[in-house]
Amino acid sequence: MTLSGAGLLQRPAPETRALRRDRTRIEDVTVGPGSPDPLAGMRGRSYEIEAEIALPASGAATEFGLRLRTNRTRHTTVGYDTGTGELFVDRTASGPADFTEHFAGRSSTPLPLTEVDGERRLRVNLFMDTSAVEVFGGDGRATLTSLLLPEPDAQGMSFYATGGIARIVTLDVHRLADVFRVTDRDPGRPAPPAPGEFRTSGLGALTVLPAGRWTTTGAGTTGHFDRDSTALSSTEYGDLELTTLVRFGGPGPADGGAGSVLLRASADAADGYAVNLDPNLRTVRLFRRDAGRSTVLAEVPLLVRGGTTLPLRIRARSTRIEVLVGDRTVIDTTDGTHRRGRIGLNVFGGRAAYQDTHVTAL
Repeated sequence: MTLSGAGLLQRPAPETRALRRDRTRIEDVTVGPGSPDPLAGMRGRSYEIEAEIALPASGAATEFGLRLRTNRTRHTTVGYDTGTGELFVDRTASGPADFTEHFAGRSSTPLPLTEVDGERRLRVNLFMDTSAVEVFGGDGRATLTSLLLPEPDAQGMSFYATGGIARIVTLDVHRLADVFRVTDRDPGRPAPPAPGEFRTSGLGALTVLPAGRWTTTGAGTTGHFDRDSTALSSTEYGDLELTTLVRFGGPGPADGGAGSVLLRASADAADGYAVNLDPNLRTVRLFRRDAGRSTVLAEVPLLVRGGTTLPLRIRARSTRIEVLVGDRTVIDTTDGTHRRGRIGLNVFGGRAAYQDTHVTAL
């Protein structure tokens, strides 16, 4: 049924994918500051959006995009900054973020617009799930993935344009069916972790702080926590080489997690360095921590997958810090702030396991 000559159309669509349930289409709608929201009243928790947005030759928006999983105070923004030429995901207001300073913020990637009939255009395809958003821009030339913690009632969505106008050429919202079967039966108690051993040398006794559960499983010493938890060594090192096998996530599809290996850390882990591996952001980062505040010294994209084992090697000699994944050097930088301290194994937001962890003084 057509609601206007140019605007909102809603009709059943052919089932092109098993997960798609129905489609709402918007086409040929121009949006600017103060315009009516073309997505007003639409709600959803799991959906796919396909959109093509055009900018005119003059009077174009400086920023435009979608605000997703919205309520009166919360939203996640998927947008495009015409000044920097970047596609971005901003989760500053997406939900709780006080558990770590690294969660809230904006991630972005360069993506040039294409020109069609005198307009600059952006094609974007995104998937919103209960607690994650994955964005593909320019037919897959740019991708962004972010974990979200939206409130249960944050199910609204909207389209915005600031500093000028943007035209929605087409925008399709496909509601997605659940991939699991919901029942009212008690799933029962979870199975205990499989027994195993943690093969290690050079760490000494481990102290868990500030909280979290660490057990020995077949994957090694395994941490479980919804926030930051660190198993900190009793042994201190200056120059060192550390090797370990890291595995994020677990056997269940809902198991996630990221983590870090700390080196030259203080007894409360507020100072030192951290090699951070994040399957959600798909990056390897080196942080320096000073009185609990973190500074990014290096950041490298890397396809870190949950449920797979990653061989990690760290060398610290004087002011030089090298990080190798397998045989590939991914970070090689210098910083002389911290010269000696403890080793820490960290988990954030789920499950992380460390096996064959050996530390040698250099």
